[in-house]
Amino acid sequence: MRTPGKRGGYGALEEVFQAWEGLAECRLCVHDHSRRLNVRHGRLQYDPNRGSHRKTYPALCGQCEREICQEDCMHRLNRRVERRRERVFVKRCHAGVVEVVAPIYWNGAHVGTLFAGLWRPRHSHAQAARPPVDPEYIQRLLRVLPVLTEGLAARFWGGRELLTAATSRNAAIEDFIATHCRSGITLASMAAHLGLSTSRASHLIRELTGQTFSDLVLAKRLELAEFYLISTDYRMKEVAQLCGFSSPEHFSRIFRRCRGRTPAVFRKQEQQRQF
Repeated sequence: MRTPGKRGGYGALEEVFQAWEGLAECRLCVHDHSRRLNVRHGRLQYDPNRGSHRKTYPALCGQCEREICQEDCMHRLNRRVERRRERVFVKRCHAGVVEVVAPIYWNGAHVGTLFAGLWRPRHSHAQAARPPVDPEYIQRLLRVLPVLTEGLAARFWGGRELLTAATSRNAAIEDFIATHCRSGITLASMAAHLGLSTSRASHLIRELTGQTFSDLVLAKRLELAEFYLISTDYRMKEVAQLCGFSSPEHFSRIFRRCRGRTPAVFRKQEQQRQF
């Protein structure tokens, strides 16, 4: 476990996560779908390795087949959250270990997920790599982890929402795109969010931003892609899927056209430059 108070050059959120880990005596993984949590004022707010079970638990998750892990802990889990809208639940993965999962919601959208701990079932083999699960401890986590997720939603989405409601449709547009760009976002859904007709929403977006709706969505998808390419070891297929591109080929073609480099070259050059 990380040493509490040692941020390693990251923002204050890393210290919050470490303090929570010290109190709860378990690790936290974070999936930040809109990148609202991890990047603030151009600075990483927490260790990006928290976004990967494989890096947080290398002795177990790091040894599992990558595609199975991605399907189980990312895609299948996201489908469950969208379908059931649970506040918190216990998940058992394909490797047989259990963890507590708390989705982060804002305005009805699933914007992120916290994963707490990793334990083996009580009656599994005694030599298993993870400690056995304590049912009473899990029940306590089920009560307190949603408090953290709801606090994060209020802190990182709520303040912006007050600004949006009070003064700025521009901020409403930006927030909606950031939250939904990884899925099937459309001008019609944006218009409904703004309470406008599709034609009026299209005109307003161009008037406020100087760009079309499609241009804004693409810019946000490329911004997310750059973040994943630099800060994670996700494969191109995974980055494409996370950022709302229809296929790895489509992603690579659009990225190269807009950035002048393929995603693979961008990742290599930017990681060398930053690290």
